[in-house]
Amino acid sequence: MATITTTIFIGQSHPNHGGISPTHIILLTENSRPSLTLRSMEGDQKPITIIPTIENMVDDIYLMIAVYVLKKIKTRKELYNEKNESLYEIFDEDSRKSMYRQVMTDLQKLNMKIVFNLLDGSNLIHQIEKIKQYPVDFEITKPFIVREYSPWQNKVIQREFN
Repeated sequence: MATITTTIFIGQSHPNHGGISPTHIILLTENSRPSLTLRSMEGDQKPITIIPTIENMVDDIYLMIAVYVLKKIKTRKELYNEKNESLYEIFDEDSRKSMYRQVMTDLQKLNMKIVFNLLDGSNLIHQIEKIKQYPVDFEITKPFIVREYSPWQNKVIQREFN
């Protein structure tokens, strides 16, 4: 069963108060196969789920935002299909890299904010440097303290992160 390891809010930051006024949310689920599910906060769109690449997951997140939220990029094929194919299967590596470059260029002209709420176990914890490369306002939250029951040890475990 897939578990949500990251929530990503997309919207605008307030010029005086920080935070975000979100229009969309992306849920990253991981386990055997990662997926990104985009939902409109207004509920006016059907959720869209794509299967990202592992090594370029941050690029895939921004590609998803550019295509379905900002509608700035037109792709030759949909990022998702009924067969649940991954972006590896839908696009070759050169096509993906070309789209990633286009997204990076297009985002420089926009005013938006992305908030990454990374939970313990998220693959994106290891990709923070990549998140920082994108030319948009962002916030990243990481685990500070985690307390949860361990069925293997039959007790509650608390861990603090530096």
